[in-house]
Amino acid sequence: MKNKLVGIFGLLFLVIGAVNYALSVEGITNVGIGNFISIPSLVIVVAFGGLTYAKKERYKYYELGEVLKHDMILGGWIGTIMGLILIFALVDNDINNHFGDLFNRIGAAMITLFYGYMIGNIVESCWPKKVS
Repeated sequence: MKNKLVGIFGLLFLVIGAVNYALSVEGITNVGIGNFISIPSLVIVVAFGGLTYAKKERYKYYELGEVLKHDMILGGWIGTIMGLILIFALVDNDINNHFGDLFNRIGAAMITLFYGYMIGNIVESCWPKKVS
């Protein structure tokens, strides 16, 4: 368990460090670490874990970690699609007027996908494996 915690905290430390480096050293000034925090995106990804619970009878316990990972990644993709649908519904015909805002909103929609891959892989790495 100690190795898993070291690995997870190492991953989070390096990802957050890379984002901070990009924000401070690379000169990206109009974005902050807050752009990577979204409660609705987190809720969508975690809610798709319910799919794993709904189909748990089909799998052995040690297989559920991988199934949960795939369901959370699916939640990330579905959440991104939902975000893109909402974004494109707000776009008017004058694309030159708000082109930069469009890309900012698309970036916000991608947070759900980021959460799906990160949380799904972390959960799978912590799930107990089959003992041979």
